Amino acid sequence: MKLKKIILAAIALFIGVNVLLVFLDDENKINRTSYIKDWSEAFETDMADKLFKEGVLAYAEKEQVYFDKTLGSFQEFLIDEGNEVKVGDELYSYTVTNYYETEAMLMQEMETLSGEITAIQSAITQMNGYRIPSTSTSSSAPFQADLSEGNIIIENQQEPVEAEVMKEQYLIEKEKELNQKNAQVDSVQSQLDELRATGNTITVESPYEGIVKEVSTSLDDPIITIESTQLFAEGELTEQERTEIEQGMKTEVRVTEKSLLAEGAVNDVKNSPKEISVEGESIYPFNITFNEDAELEELLPGYHADLAITKKESQDATVLFEDSVFTGTVWKLTNEGKLLAQDVETGIYMDEMLEITKGVNTGEWVAEESTRQFRNGATFITPLKLDQSTWNDVVTAVPPDWDMDLLIGIVSR
Repeated sequence: MKLKKIILAAIALFIGVNVLLVFLDDENKINRTSYIKDWSEAFETDMADKLFKEGVLAYAEKEQVYFDKTLGSFQEFLIDEGNEVKVGDELYSYTVTNYYETEAMLMQEMETLSGEITAIQSAITQMNGYRIPSTSTSSSAPFQADLSEGNIIIENQQEPVEAEVMKEQYLIEKEKELNQKNAQVDSVQSQLDELRATGNTITVESPYEGIVKEVSTSLDDPIITIESTQLFAEGELTEQERTEIEQGMKTEVRVTEKSLLAEGAVNDVKNSPKEISVEGESIYPFNITFNEDAELEELLPGYHADLAITKKESQDATVLFEDSVFTGTVWKLTNEGKLLAQDVETGIYMDEMLEITKGVNTGEWVAEESTRQFRNGATFITPLKLDQSTWNDVVTAVPPDWDMDLLIGIVSR
């Protein structure tokens, strides 16, 4: 009985001394082994940071047509409410009061439109000539322009993909604006030709395409309201969301009533909230225009939609699942069989995946759990996962000189 107690005491002392030595080993002179139960490989995929919002479809805009009573006497409307009109369709006619004043006014309007067209064409040419830097660190000067005022700012710190989308959206808007101005030129030229032919009568043609929403028989301006048949999606942003969303951001629109997915881009984000209140949160309206190839024939205003706005994206990103990253650090498994505590920089988070921008390359392996037994630089061991290997894999993996390697290993021990 006494011998048994001595043996137990010796065992306890042995264990205690070894634990103490490990605890006091600040210089890592004692070899340690870390057991890795689960591990995963860094892989490559496309990542995107998206904002999900509810939206509704509506007609893009309403255009208004006016009649200046000082120009002459109104004759008649040539359209009715509900009529669908195209650019160049006749809307109304009137008899002019003074031929020369009206002719001079129309010629002045033609000159103004001509100047506006030249400015738009110049903006399109300038934007087409601008090359988006291949990286966000390029030293080239930023291009400035704006979708609503003729100016837009594409800054160097923006991602190239995002800047390219903004450029494309700007060109689309400018081409649309150019077509609108050309239609107005045609309308004014037609009025000028008719005035010179008749001497006193002008028929006003529509510079817009859409459906006649309202006709003011009392001749109160606007005398005609034309609603565009072009659909867009609209929604609302909170104050925090407003700081994140910009014109040109790619958007997916999923229409719930038709199980249809269409692509577009943020067209307009209001800088003023719907209402200003000290107590309530400010809400900012925005709208999405669809891409030209979007199939919208079966859609109607009022249909509800789910909007996914891409705030940032990264193509072919190096990715790890989030449970492999621990407060900016991963436990990397090196080819030398060592465990390395590697600091990493992260980017986009999506579907439990985390983009690794620095510290880990595609194809490298990391431990999936972080335990107190892990030590930087320690040798690691892993279990043999038979369900992931076949006997044929084991046999073919045996080197041709395995017996010599085994003998050398025994002798070295």
